[in-house]
Amino acid sequence: MPAIEPQTRFLLRGSALLIGLLILWWFALLGPMLFLLKGAAGGFLFIQETPSADWTLRVPLEKTLPATPQQPVARQIHSIGFDIPRSDAIAFTFSLPVYWAIMLAAPGVRRSLRPLLLGTALMSAIELILLLVFAQITARNVVAQLAGTEDAAGKWIRHVGEYLVVSVLPYVLPFIVALSLHRQLRGAIFPWGKEAEIPAPSVTGGRPERRRAKSQRS
Repeated sequence: MPAIEPQTRFLLRGSALLIGLLILWWFALLGPMLFLLKGAAGGFLFIQETPSADWTLRVPLEKTLPATPQQPVARQIHSIGFDIPRSDAIAFTFSLPVYWAIMLAAPGVRRSLRPLLLGTALMSAIELILLLVFAQITARNVVAQLAGTEDAAGKWIRHVGEYLVVSVLPYVLPFIVALSLHRQLRGAIFPWGKEAEIPAPSVTGGRPERRRAKSQRS
């Protein structure tokens, strides 16, 4: 039976661990993680939970809205408030179980303990930053709609930023952080930098055997 390559073993272990950790995250860890995330983000913006478990966010933002035909007097705003569904808030806790699955699937679990703890703290900070960036983008979208002077370039930049924050970075960053902190994991997934061990050809036994054969004939 052919041996399973290290990359294949990592994928199999990682897939099984990811399924198990996502189940644990959904049924046991999601509530505490949302509570901690809301508490950490509360130091930068106002967050209140609605009776339906959605979040009401109020982002500090100093802007002057120009006068419009509907509002003939310019207005000064100091913050923007909006609601986000609980499902959108959950997306900012998804990266942690993915990171745990990657690190626990890495070779040498005991040696992965320090990168696991360090990466957990780093991923928690990253998820907080992603939530704050998402809040800023959403608030600026609201301001642009209220002002009625939204330019195409600004709208496109905010759309790309929101797409990256919500749909790309939460899935990519756990792998980047894991590969950055775990050297053995990098070597197992990307073995191209390793020099292939080529056995040296055996040079013994050729000429001495021929010499012994000649001596026997003589």
